[in-house]
Amino acid sequence: MTKPGTINGTHAVHSDRPRSAPRGRIVDGAAGARRRRLAGVVLGALFVASALCSVVTRGHADATSVTFAAAGDHGSGAATTASLHALAASGATFYLALGDLSYESDRTAKEWCSRVRASVGASYPFELVAGNHDAGLDNFAACLPDRMGAHGRYGAEYYFDYGTLLRVIMIAPDLTVGAESYRYVQGKPHYAWLTQRIDDARAAGIPWVVVGMHKVCISMGEKKCEIGVDLLNLLIAKRVDLILEGHDHTYQRSKQLTCAFKNSFVNSCVVGDGSDGTYTKGAGPVLVIAGAFGQSFHEINTRDPEAGYFARWMGGGANPTYGFVKYVVTRERLSAQYVGTSGGTFTDSFSIVSPGQR
Repeated sequence: MTKPGTINGTHAVHSDRPRSAPRGRIVDGAAGARRRRLAGVVLGALFVASALCSVVTRGHADATSVTFAAAGDHGSGAATTASLHALAASGATFYLALGDLSYESDRTAKEWCSRVRASVGASYPFELVAGNHDAGLDNFAACLPDRMGAHGRYGAEYYFDYGTLLRVIMIAPDLTVGAESYRYVQGKPHYAWLTQRIDDARAAGIPWVVVGMHKVCISMGEKKCEIGVDLLNLLIAKRVDLILEGHDHTYQRSKQLTCAFKNSFVNSCVVGDGSDGTYTKGAGPVLVIAGAFGQSFHEINTRDPEAGYFARWMGGGANPTYGFVKYVVTRERLSAQYVGTSGGTFTDSFSIVSPGQR
C-alpha cells in the first residue's frame, strides 16, 4: 500500500535545495528560479480559474433582488400555451411548477417538455414538484431537470437558495414519489427535514422563506385538507413568509394567519386581513393557491366554512382567468401580481413588507 507522502512508493521531493544543503536554507539556482517562475504562472492560472468557477457556482450569491413565478395544474391545451408564452415574457428568473403537469400519460412527457422548452427556452429553470397527476414524475424531471442547485430529492423534497436573499423549499405532502411516501407528521423524518431546512435558513440570515407544494389544507374550492394539519401548523408556527399551492383549480390569496382550523373559521387567527394588499413581514404566513395555469377550473364556494381565511379569490363562477403569479423579492419587500393570460379579466396584487418599511 502506498504510504502517505509517497508517489508509487517513492518519496515525493518538492525542493530545489541540493541534497547537501542544510535544512531550512533556500539555495537559489537557475533551475530553481525557472521552476518558481513556472509555479507562479500555474498558481496564477489556478487563481483565475477558481475565480471563474466561483462566479459560475455562486452566481447569485450577493443578489439584492429576484423575480420568479409559480403556479400549478398546467394542462396541455390552448390556455397552457398562452400561459407559457406569458411566462417567457414575464422576466421571471425561474418558475416553480406546483404539480400536475401534462394531465396525460407519462409517455408523453418528452413531448410536453419540448413544448415547455420551446416557449421558455431550453435551459430555463422550470423547477418541478410532484402533483397527484404526475405518476411519471421521473420522466418529466429528466427532461426538465433542476437548474437552481437543488439539495434533496428533486421533484419531491428539495430546497435551493437564491444567494442569501431567498430560500425555496419544495415538498410533495400526501404523495408517493418512487417508493417513498411523503408524510409531514410531527415526530416523523420528513417533518424533521422540513423543520431543519426552515431553521437553517433563519440561522443563515436568509430573510425570505417560501414553501411550495401541490396539495392544500384550507381552501374555498373543491379540495379538502390533504396535506395534514401538522404540516400547516408547522408552517404557521415557523412563520414562513409564503406558502404556495395548486391542486384546487382556482386562485386564492389568504389573509395573514397565526393559526387555521379545517372546516371552520376562527377570526382570532387573522393578524392581517390583506384588504389593502399589504402584509407585515414576520407576522405570519400568506398562503397562495394558484392552480389555474391551464387546466379547467374548479368552482369557488364563498359559503365554504374556510372562506373567512381568504382575502381574494377567483375560479369557476368567479371571473375564471388562467395565469400564474409573479413575485419580485428584495430584502425589504416581497411583491406579487397575478398575471392573467387568457379566459377572463381577474387580477390581484399584494406585498409583504418589512415592519420598518410600512
